[in-house]
Amino acid sequence: MDANNPLSDREKALENEYIRKKEIQMAKERAAKQQAASGRRSPITQGSQDVNKDK
Repeated sequence: MDANNPLSDREKALENEYIRKKEIQMAKERAAKQQAASGRRSPITQGSQDVNKDK
């Protein structure tokens, strides 16, 4: 990229914006996956606690 080329600056800005949006999307997907994983574990843990209370 040529430092004197204004289109070069615009391309770099668009590229940075795309990267930033992609990182945000990936972070949201990771958070949703972790939340879903913890949500799946919760009923199992509660179920095992209920079984132990009956004994």
